[in-house]
Amino acid sequence: MRGLIVSMPSMINEVRSYLGDYSSLFDVVTELDSELSGYDVIGIAGTDKFIITNLHKLNSWDGPILTIGFDLGFLNSVDLPNLNRAISAVVNGDYDIENILRLAVNIKGKRLPDAINEVAIFPMRSAITLEYSLYINDEYLWHDVADGLIVATPTGSTAYAMSVGGPLLHSRARVFEVVPVNSTNLARVPVVVPEDAVVRVRDIVSRSRVEVIIDGSVRSHVGNEVRVSAGKPLKLVRVGGVSSTIGRYERKVSLMANMDLPPSAKFILKILEYEGQLTQREIAEKTMLPSRTVRHAISVLMRRGLINRQVILRGGKEVVVYSLILTSR
Repeated sequence: MRGLIVSMPSMINEVRSYLGDYSSLFDVVTELDSELSGYDVIGIAGTDKFIITNLHKLNSWDGPILTIGFDLGFLNSVDLPNLNRAISAVVNGDYDIENILRLAVNIKGKRLPDAINEVAIFPMRSAITLEYSLYINDEYLWHDVADGLIVATPTGSTAYAMSVGGPLLHSRARVFEVVPVNSTNLARVPVVVPEDAVVRVRDIVSRSRVEVIIDGSVRSHVGNEVRVSAGKPLKLVRVGGVSSTIGRYERKVSLMANMDLPPSAKFILKILEYEGQLTQREIAEKTMLPSRTVRHAISVLMRRGLINRQVILRGGKEVVVYSLILTSR
């Protein structure tokens, strides 16, 4: 058994400490190398954003992956304090592999990184609608005008898609979902499709440039068509416990408390979930929401006890940042 763990620099000493007697079997680095053929398993230790970024780099890796995070991170398969127990199970073969559906995205023949959570199609400017036609397996389904469109995996069904009305999909269901965002037509409801379906979003028109956003991190301008289909599954190591979908759903309920939040507040929660600590200005830049809307949403989230406010040092200066409050289950 030979393993590799890529860790956030701030976590690397803790990761090495929790490995304990198994430290001789695992290389611990802060950046992935292009040569991975000598390893049997790869671990990623960090925030959701760090995990997502490195999963995108592992598109071609076909082996098992262990995700290691803090407390109630949405993407971790094991919490950092339980790393030694999880590694022991991996070394002894006492674990399951959960095949996680990923989505392949093509724009004008260009393949983007596979999505673990969702593919979101939105105008770059806020308060601008998107007009599009939806095809499933080349069969026309509808024409719509909406704020945007989300194509989500079962993993992503507990994230942004759920916040805008999409159904919860079990991680072992061989399906994905298409969710219109604030459609002007009430008949445009979420659609669940089999994993062998090909979703084409065509005839894209907007008064603003339109972009596709993969897992909240990778952005690319689109022309008039985006093609989405199932990609190669992610082999996620799971050591005991309930399915990853149920675990994420429980965390989501704990975090959201209830769903009667303004759409802007839900959107900001989503961004903070991926990005970690952000200033108010950074939130406005990443969400492209008006500053007044951001201020109101932050005040709502603060009153609900869903985010906290901290003063930290950045570049020798004190700045105010906001982050999620993650409570124990």
